[in-house]
Amino acid sequence: MWYEGGRRRQCEAVAEDKLAAKLAKVAERLAADAPGLERPGADLIAWYLSADRHPAGRAWSRKHADTQRRLCERFAAPVIGGITCQDIRLADMQRIVNAAPTAGEGARLRRCLSAMVTAGIAAGYLTSPRLKKVHWQAAGRAAPGPQVAVAGESALFVDPAEIPADHDVARLGRALAAGRRGDLAELMASTAAYTGLRQGELFALTAAQVAPAARVITVDRKVVEVAGTLYLEAPKGRKRRSTIYPARTPAGYPLADRLAARAGQARAEQDAGTNPLGLMFPSPRGTWWRSSNFDRRVLAPAYHAAGWRDPHGAGAWTWHSLRHVFCTTALSGWHLEPADVSCMAGHATVRVTLDMYVGATAGVLDRARTATR
Repeated sequence: MWYEGGRRRQCEAVAEDKLAAKLAKVAERLAADAPGLERPGADLIAWYLSADRHPAGRAWSRKHADTQRRLCERFAAPVIGGITCQDIRLADMQRIVNAAPTAGEGARLRRCLSAMVTAGIAAGYLTSPRLKKVHWQAAGRAAPGPQVAVAGESALFVDPAEIPADHDVARLGRALAAGRRGDLAELMASTAAYTGLRQGELFALTAAQVAPAARVITVDRKVVEVAGTLYLEAPKGRKRRSTIYPARTPAGYPLADRLAARAGQARAEQDAGTNPLGLMFPSPRGTWWRSSNFDRRVLAPAYHAAGWRDPHGAGAWTWHSLRHVFCTTALSGWHLEPADVSCMAGHATVRVTLDMYVGATAGVLDRARTATR
């Protein structure tokens, strides 16, 4: 007999070894002060996904919350939902991760489980941090080969081959101009490449955010799609910022003039009711684009026309590559300080900017050659 959770408890068994096993579990719960160990795994999952688990003002974004819910419903709940938390073993967690169809999905699932274990231990549902020590196992399925990195560089480093040149951006712009959205799509690509706005930030961009006289764009919102619904949210990291754009792009595109003209058009459309939000780059219906629709209807044919994709649909550059163009142009072309570029690009810290675009190995051979003369 013992007291647990303010209640008097007792257990009995028909065999001494079974009684010992039950008492060992009781001792584990009492020693760890983990009353949630008796709860089913479904309760652990519900606690992990609960908004109340997070401090006020620091909740997950809608998109991250939806991703975690999807992973838990599809992979975690079928394995541990009906198991008592105290009976969850490393093998169960490994089964969950291995259920992912690809290495990428397996990596996301492993991160999800790691966070769940940490939250479960803190809340008294689990006691063993070893439960997070799992990884996706190919088991005969297709798996990526070992990744080759540059010695001395951060994992964030962006290889120059992954960054389109200015003429590549111009070629994409011309292909977009020949497509169904015409000059507006070309302007959107040039804006992405020379302001650093992310796709969702461009979808949400309004004429009121553009200051043509100063050539400044205020970035204070983005559009995200979660479970088929579009939402307007703060930018990534919930950090507002301002960025600048050149009068002309390196390829000669008159970006400042085109943005000023488009801002005027967007205001006129808003007054006429055809573009109620005053969006700079509205969908054909005058509202926010869905990323899937934009990628399929606008980008896919332009990628092929511009040579960004081979006949099989493969290619190194994506729309996000245009952000890399902005950062490298600002650093190497405009000779701005990394701290300034970090602020305009919306990076978490200047260290991220340095690791991604400046690197640590530039000039190594030249310095070594000079030192060994």
